[in-house]
Amino acid sequence: MTPETWITLAMANFVASVAPGQNVALVGASTARAGSAGGLLAVLGILLAELSWSILALFMALGARGVDPALMLALQLASGSVLIVSGLKVLRAVPAEARHAADGPCSAIRIVANGVWIGAANPMALVFFLSLFPGFVAAGAETVVLSDLVLFYGSAVVASAAAGLMPYLVVSNALVRFGLARLLGYASGAALLVVGLSAMALGVL
Repeated sequence: MTPETWITLAMANFVASVAPGQNVALVGASTARAGSAGGLLAVLGILLAELSWSILALFMALGARGVDPALMLALQLASGSVLIVSGLKVLRAVPAEARHAADGPCSAIRIVANGVWIGAANPMALVFFLSLFPGFVAAGAETVVLSDLVLFYGSAVVASAAAGLMPYLVVSNALVRFGLARLLGYASGAALLVVGLSAMALGVL
């Protein structure tokens, strides 16, 4: 566990995080509905999901276990369904104008939970981390305290994922300020719908 390893892992995950996808779409939708606070809360939820996937992948890498193809197919189909439903909900709930703050604790909790839900609906994140971690987990990892491993790899994943989503949060907030919240909401909902349909199609084909 060296600084070079941390930086390399963070850079690899940053490239994956900055690519447009369901997480980016959710950040846009949440910003359109609840302003910059909503976007930040959605990012928090997404980061919690990313951290969960990375910890699961780390344990599987340490145990030299792969992902069962049947389980992967089931996860992909379920995830596609979740994204389709979420996209339709966003499209139906596009507001006439953005609200610039989440409406109290319940709304904030709901936005974070939605971020976790959408972030978790991405089993390819598990495959991505499983493809990375074996090359980074040192042969002597069994001599390292498990909590230290989780902190080392988890911090790299969370920091890089946050860095990858921040530009989209800034752009989404700018669009809302320019009165384009409705357009942003429609675009984000449509993106979730497309990603969900694509996940379903790839699972079936």
